[in-house]
Amino acid sequence: MKAGPATALAALLLAAVPAGPAGAQSAVPCDAPDADPDADPWVVDFADRVLRYNGLAGFAVARWGDAVGCVGQETMEFDGARYGTLELTFAGGVTLLVETQPIETSIVTLRASSGFDDPAAVEAALRAYADDVGVDIDWSRPERSDEQAEATETFWDPEPGLNASAATVRVGERLVAVRFSMAL
Repeated sequence: MKAGPATALAALLLAAVPAGPAGAQSAVPCDAPDADPDADPWVVDFADRVLRYNGLAGFAVARWGDAVGCVGQETMEFDGARYGTLELTFAGGVTLLVETQPIETSIVTLRASSGFDDPAAVEAALRAYADDVGVDIDWSRPERSDEQAEATETFWDPEPGLNASAATVRVGERLVAVRFSMAL
């Protein structure tokens, strides 16, 4: 892993968000509790952190404007820390899904079911995100897999013990998703 301020940011983003009541069981809106009584403070805090600090979220906002939808849920508590999912929806049906899992695992997926209009820009954003997080992805040796109609190329950080990867997902020639995952 590369050292520097990005490494500290990665740790911040991968840590569980310790706020709000425990045990949310279903997805709830990300609005502030005073705007929506069903909102969970943990989800609101998680959404705020993703929008402030996640580079792929920043790319999505810059490209498609503010999120038009947001839902999230706490999925588990482990060793006093809480984990969950957050899905932001942008114009054109583009979604950003952020999942956190014990221990310090994060998966971020940016998806456009009909394909991205500018796949080169999306792939560049994925590469920039990996650099910002502080990992050294080997982009020269993809692992290829096919599931149903989707073909995935996964690229790994070669550092032993660091489970960091970036992936591109295509349907035919269309880029439909990019994903970054890391487990510390």
